[in-house]
This record gives sequence, C-alpha cells and structure tokens, in this order.
Amino acid sequence: MSTSESMAPGDGKDWLKTAARAGYAARGLVFLIVGYFSFRAAFASGEAMDTKDAIEVIAGSGFGAVLLAAMVLALAAFAIWRLIQVVMDVDDHGNGAKGLFVRFGLLISAFSYGGLAVYATTLLIGSASGGEEGGSSGKSGAIAYAYEQGYGVWLTYLIAAGMAAAAIAHLVKAAKAGFEKYMALPEDRRWLLKPICQFGLSARALTFIVLAVLLASGAAGYQSGDTPGLDAALQEISGWSFGWAFLSLTGLGLIAFGVYSITEAVYRRIEMPDVSNVG
Repeated sequence: MSTSESMAPGDGKDWLKTAARAGYAARGLVFLIVGYFSFRAAFASGEAMDTKDAIEVIAGSGFGAVLLAAMVLALAAFAIWRLIQVVMDVDDHGNGAKGLFVRFGLLISAFSYGGLAVYATTLLIGSASGGEEGGSSGKSGAIAYAYEQGYGVWLTYLIAAGMAAAAIAHLVKAAKAGFEKYMALPEDRRWLLKPICQFGLSARALTFIVLAVLLASGAAGYQSGDTPGLDAALQEISGWSFGWAFLSLTGLGLIAFGVYSITEAVYRRIEMPDVSNVG
C-alpha cells in the first residue's frame, strides 16, 4: 500500500492502530510493575502482586489520576483490539482447530484486560473500596456469581484448563519465536530483543501453569468464587524449595514480558480491517 493510500481521508485504521499500540504499551507497564515487585519480594519482606495491584501502584503515583485515565483508555483499546483479532481474524489464524484455539485465547485476553480497564475506572472515579479488598472483589465477581448458581466448580475447572492451554501456547511461541511472524524487529536490535521476548513468554507460561494447578486443586473448596490470581501463583512459587531463586527469576521474566509487550507496541505489524465503510 502506498503512503498516499495509507493516509487517505476517511480511513479509520490509523487511530485503531494507535489505540492498539497504546494497549500493548499499557500491558507492558503493568507487567513491568508486577515483575519488579515480584523480584523485590524474593529478597525483601514485600509481597508479590497481581495486575490489579499494579494498577493501584499507578493510582498512588504522583500523577495518579492522569496515568489512570491513560491506562483506562489504553487497556480498553487493547481489549477492543483483541476482539478485532478474534472476530475479524486479522492475523489469519483461520477456522481450523489450532486457529480457533488461538482465537479463543485472544477472547479470554479481551475479557481479562477489559476487566482490568473497568477496575482502573473504579479507582479513577473513587468508587473502589480500596486496598486488597477492592482488588479481590473485582477479581472474583463473575466467578462468585457462578458459585452462587451452583456451577462455579466446573467454571473454575474450565478456567484452569484455559490457563494450562495458555501456558502451552506461550511456551510454543517462546520456543519457536513465533512472535517474530507478527513483528518487524530491526536487525541491529533483534539479537537482544528476541531472547528477552522468549524469556518473558516462558515466565508468563510458568505463572499460567502454577495458576492452573492452584485452580484445579482448590476448585471444590472455594467460597464465593474467591479464586487465586497472579499474586497467589507468585506466592506459591516463593514457597518452593529455593523459592526465592524461582521467584526472583520469575520476576525478571515478568519484567521481560513487559518489555515484550512494549516491543509489540513499537514493532508489531498491526493489520486492521477496513472500517471506512462501517455504519
């Protein structure tokens, strides 16, 4: 496509691409914070955190309101981009078993980051209860309802299976460097960015594996959908033999995953559907 075509009046793709890149950057910032606190917790008395805790850290910063507003917009944009990936199949995953599997994972991601955007919104408008209680209530709302209706255990097993599948997908992507298919990494930086991205994906896979085990093993005993999140997975890792070493390595890996997300924000090939005729 020529430059003149890409800048044609009425083309709705540019703002969508910008929004998608902002979403990747927002995800990167969240995991940089989570990874940093996980690494610090391995050597100090601090505790590991999940993505909602990271949002609370941003809220408590010097420019909290401004940053929160930006995070709300960026995370919402990322959730919308995920939905576009699912519905429009802009990455050509196809309708085969593998393609549908990948697109289902993207759908789960859309709901996850959409929920995180909603949580950031509650903090922004001052309606969150604050502290850990606020994070927990936001995390377990949908699952709590499922437990109240009597099918929470099976939903938890389904989520655990989804976590295990996501772990496998991340490990395969890391091993085969499958992300390069969708990114235009500059050759002079590829030698550094490629292994960082692989390390980050592997660390994210580890947290998914631990979460899947925690969810499956405790599904029958949860009350009101009080299921574990990323912070619980990291705390579980810290309890292993030489847990401090595994936790510090995982923390560094989640920082690398944050770098991976920011790398996507900069270098990902984002193919948008033609939205000029929508309406």
